Amino acid sequence: MQIARRSIQVLVVAFLILVPMVNYYGVKVQQKDYRGIENSAMLSTVGTIFGEMDRDEAADLSHKIKGSVWTAEVFGFKVSDPLAALESTTTATRLHWPLILSIALPVLVTLILGRAYCGWMCPMNLVFEINDKLRRLLKRTGYNVRNVRFGRQTKYIVLGVGLLVAFIVGIPVLSLLYPPAILSREVFYKVYGGAFGSGLLILGAMCLFELVLSERWWCRYVCPGGAVYSGIALARRLRIVRSDSKCNQCGDCVPICPYDLRPMTTELTADCDQCGQCVSACAPGALSYTFQLQGSLRGTAR
Repeated sequence: MQIARRSIQVLVVAFLILVPMVNYYGVKVQQKDYRGIENSAMLSTVGTIFGEMDRDEAADLSHKIKGSVWTAEVFGFKVSDPLAALESTTTATRLHWPLILSIALPVLVTLILGRAYCGWMCPMNLVFEINDKLRRLLKRTGYNVRNVRFGRQTKYIVLGVGLLVAFIVGIPVLSLLYPPAILSREVFYKVYGGAFGSGLLILGAMCLFELVLSERWWCRYVCPGGAVYSGIALARRLRIVRSDSKCNQCGDCVPICPYDLRPMTTELTADCDQCGQCVSACAPGALSYTFQLQGSLRGTAR
C-alpha cells in the first residue's frame, strides 16, 4: 500500500514540474524562438518528449494541460483545491460558478474517501514526510529535538482569520502561505524565470521548524486547506477500523501516525488523511479500510 501511495505522490510532483515545462515549450514555439529551445536543456528535453510531432501541433497540445495542484485544467476539465475556491469567493465577495464547479470532484472524493488528497496527493506532504524522517534520524543520533504541541483547532482559527483578512483587504492571503500553492509558484518561477523566489525560504522555514521544534506542525495544527478537507471529511464513508479480535494492543500504530491520532483506541477523527501507515504497521487485519455506508461511524469492528 505504501508503495502505491508513494508512487502517486511522486507522479503528482512530476506533474507539478512537467506541466510548466511543457507550457513554456509551447510559448517558445509560438514565439518561434527555436534557438532558445535548442539552447535550453530543459526545453530540448520537452521537445524530445513530443518526438516527431509537428512543433505547432505540439505547442497547441502543450496548452491542453495547465495549472498546478492549486487549480488545474486538463483538456478543458477544471479542478481546483476547495481552499482556492473558498478564498477566491471570499476575496471577490461573489460566486464565480466555473470555479465553484471545479471543486465538485475534490469535494466528492473527500466525502467518500476523507482527506485522501492530503495523504496521497499533496506534494508538500511528501516533502514533510521526508523531513520527518530526518527528524527521526536526528533523534536516533541523540539530538534533543523538541515537540511543541498546539491545539488541533488552530487550523480552523488560521482558516477563519485568513478568510476574514482576505475579505477585508481583497487579497487571497492564505494562498501566499499555503505550501502546495507556494511550491507550485516556485516551480513556475524556476521554469519561466530561471530562479526560485522567496517562497522557497518560507517552505524552508516550515521544514526547519518541524525538524527541531514541532513534529508535523503544519499538517497537524495549522494547515487551512487541511481544515477545509477535515470539515468535508466529517461525512466520509471510508474509514480505518480496528478489529477487537485481531488487535493485540501492541501500539505500533500510534507513533507512526503523522497526525498523532490513536488508531488502537478508535480516536481516528476527520483529521485522518487515510495514508494507511497504521494499517501497514499493525498485524494483518488488526486495522483495515472499511466503507461504512450507513449506521454507526465508530472506528471499531468486532
